[in-house]
Amino acid sequence: MTPAGRLLFWIRAAFVGDAALAAFGGILLAIGSEDAAVAVLLFVAVRVALGVAALVIAVHALEKQDPHDDAPSAIH
Repeated sequence: MTPAGRLLFWIRAAFVGDAALAAFGGILLAIGSEDAAVAVLLFVAVRVALGVAALVIAVHALEKQDPHDDAPSAIH
C-alpha cells in the first residue's frame, strides 16, 4: 500500500469512530442524559468537520502528485 493509500484509509477509518460516538450520544439522549448527549454530539460534529476538511485537503494534494511517484514523500 502506498503512503497516499494509507493516509486516505486512516482518514476514512476515523469516520467509523465518529459514527460510534454519535451512536453513543444517541443512546445517552434516549435514556434522558440530555446534557451529556449534547456534549458528545457537539464533540462528534467538530470531529466530523475536521475529518471532512482533512479528507478534502488530502484529495487535493493527491490530485497534484505525479501518478508514477511512489516515494514516501508522495504527498507535497
